[in-house]
Amino acid sequence: MKPFPIEIGRVVCSKAGRDAGRALVVLAVEDERYVRVADGRLRTVAKPKRKKVLHLVAKPECFTSVREKLTQGVPILDAELRAALEAAGYRQAQAPQGG
Repeated sequence: MKPFPIEIGRVVCSKAGRDAGRALVVLAVEDERYVRVADGRLRTVAKPKRKKVLHLVAKPECFTSVREKLTQGVPILDAELRAALEAAGYRQAQAPQGG
C-alpha cells in the first residue's frame, strides 16, 4: 500500500513526543524533513508545533477546505480544525486546565 503524502490539510497522527497518538492537521510544509501541525486544542493555529515528518503517520483524510484557505492566505480558526477532526472521527482529549 502506498503511503499518503504529507501535504497541507492532511490529517496526521504523531508517533513520538508528548503528543504521541494525537491527530493533527498539517498547516505548513517547511521542507522534506519538517512540517507545522496543529489540532486547534492543545496546539493552536497561532502556535503550531514543528514536527519531523519521521515522527508522523499520514492518514487518508485531507481537509481540502483548510488547504485552500491556507494556500490563499485566508486565516483559519481553531474551531474549524476541531470541528473537522471531530467530523472525521478523531476524538481529542480536553486541554488541561491551568492552575
